Amino acid sequence: MRFERIYAKVTGIVHKTRKEYYIQLWEQSDWDQEGMIILSRLLLECPGIEEREEDLYRYFKTKFRNYVLDMVRKQESYKRRINRQAYEEVGTIAHKLHIREMAMEDRLILRDMLSQYRSQLPESLKEHYDKLLGGEQFKGRKEMIRDLKSYLKDFKG
Repeated sequence: MRFERIYAKVTGIVHKTRKEYYIQLWEQSDWDQEGMIILSRLLLECPGIEEREEDLYRYFKTKFRNYVLDMVRKQESYKRRINRQAYEEVGTIAHKLHIREMAMEDRLILRDMLSQYRSQLPESLKEHYDKLLGGEQFKGRKEMIRDLKSYLKDFKG
């Protein structure tokens, strides 16, 4: 039996699952593609399952829904990690926050001060500075934060 015909049998499961769960940036074609990948894996793992339609539906639905739930968990975990990083950074790196109350002039001054700070760094520390702004961890991070705080101590934003 051709793969397209087998996939046509389980397309309903894919579309029903798509209506139940939301995965960021996935379009219908992405759902279909992932469904085809799961189906091809299932056909390789269980040869002859395409002949037993009831088992095909049951196994595919279980595998596909488990895969989608893993993707949802991964998406939610990523969101929590981003939120946790932002929360941790509030106390240590105030310049990372997009504060709406900050006046345009103050924002321009702060950006200018940050670019001046970066330009005075040696090449070896510029990568660390970029990691600091990206919320990444690296050796010497606390020292750079202290240095940056002392550099920005005159800023009254």
